[in-house]
Amino acid sequence: MSSRPYSMAERLQRVLDNGNLTVADLARWLDKPDPTVRGWVRGSNIGLPPLDAAWVETEVKRLEALIKKKRGLPVPRMSARKRIAYMSELRAGL
Repeated sequence: MSSRPYSMAERLQRVLDNGNLTVADLARWLDKPDPTVRGWVRGSNIGLPPLDAAWVETEVKRLEALIKKKRGLPVPRMSARKRIAYMSELRAGL
């Protein structure tokens, strides 16, 4: 029996949960407004031009790989200010 692939909303929720990320962390990573990313997590259509949508897909795959390899994710417990710097350094280091 084959399982269905995860929807983008399910994948984003798994990234949030398994990466110990907030929607704001994800929005900064994807360089998109917080309300836009929150909508995607809730199941709204990504609704981007094809190249932009492909870039988001690539970035989600990068996050999934980091979580799987335990390379910087899940984010350890820290203050919001440190968290922003941590995520910025993690993204820049890739």
